[in-house]
Amino acid sequence: MTNQLPAAFADLEPFCAKWLRPTESQRNQVRISSDMAELRVFYDAVLPRFDAVIRHLNQFPLGDLPPAEQNLLNLSFAFVEATAPVERFNSPIVTKTFPPERFLIHEDLGRSGGW
Repeated sequence: MTNQLPAAFADLEPFCAKWLRPTESQRNQVRISSDMAELRVFYDAVLPRFDAVIRHLNQFPLGDLPPAEQNLLNLSFAFVEATAPVERFNSPIVTKTFPPERFLIHEDLGRSGGW
């Protein structure tokens, strides 16, 4: 198996198959389709490593990340997707008042380069 993350973050490799997605829209879909147990396990694994992730990524120019660091950044974005359900809503759907299938992400509209 090929490592997708920098060696210092090998402990997070098991989460890549599900959570490592290149676009915000894809990460949002993973969050919505996950149950709270999956979100909690991912959240609990990444949270204590998050400061180290940020310190590591800050060593590289944002627009020119090596592939493993780009994956780490995308996994960090997935972690951010998981924070609101875990910390605030106790649900993969962060608001019950607006259907998630109606939520349009800017990258879907072609107005941004996506995160």
